[in-house]
Amino acid sequence: MLDVPGARLHHTVTGSGPVLLCIPGGAADSGMFAPITGPLAEHYTVITYDPRGISRSILDDPDEKQRVEVHADDALRLLDSVSEEPAVIFASSGGCMQAFDLVTRRPGRVRTLFAHEPPLTYLLDGQPDIDPDELLHIHREHGIEAAVAKFMAEAGFEAGEGALSPEMRKNMEFFVVHLMKIIGGFRPDYEALKASGTRIVVGVGETSAGQPAHEAAVLAAGRLGVEPAYFPGDHGGFASEAAAFAPLLRKTLDG
Repeated sequence: MLDVPGARLHHTVTGSGPVLLCIPGGAADSGMFAPITGPLAEHYTVITYDPRGISRSILDDPDEKQRVEVHADDALRLLDSVSEEPAVIFASSGGCMQAFDLVTRRPGRVRTLFAHEPPLTYLLDGQPDIDPDELLHIHREHGIEAAVAKFMAEAGFEAGEGALSPEMRKNMEFFVVHLMKIIGGFRPDYEALKASGTRIVVGVGETSAGQPAHEAAVLAAGRLGVEPAYFPGDHGGFASEAAAFAPLLRKTLDG
């Protein structure tokens, strides 16, 4: 556990070599990176963690208003707890927002950022964003399962089968109540990102074309002046297609 202002962060450090921090998105915790941690740890010191309020990372005040910059500071403190050398970050989905914020505010701290399908859906013309207030209303009136079903449908994701586990229920409630609005409301400073000195790679899934996060990531890559990098699988391809994803990710991170 790492003590940070307002929280205690559960994290794991494994492997050796340059530091690679994996930032999960949405309601996900460090477990989402389990399929690729082993292969990456052969070449990197890999840090995985549960963001504050998610799974095993405990908030001092569960009702405290969440802010992207606070989550970015958490990521920075995790990096500093292992090494102060320029690091590599692999961020997934909503976790890309705190990675963008960290890179913008701490130029030079991150050598390479791999942002996998950042859901910057405000870039999509003619397609309304998922409304966090609507999801919050659905959650309050009909329960978290109904809110999750609505979110999955609008995001173009396949709904999982069966009831939510107690931990996932807790995480999804935290996401809907506290995180979704700050993720959806984040606007990267593209010019500052380009001037940061960080090499930024925007990854998209080979099989997620047409989903809002994929299409938004392609547009974000254009804003950053880079070509999107296509990777196996969909929005969570690093987990579902880990055997193909991990070696390509390492090659990409090595430049």
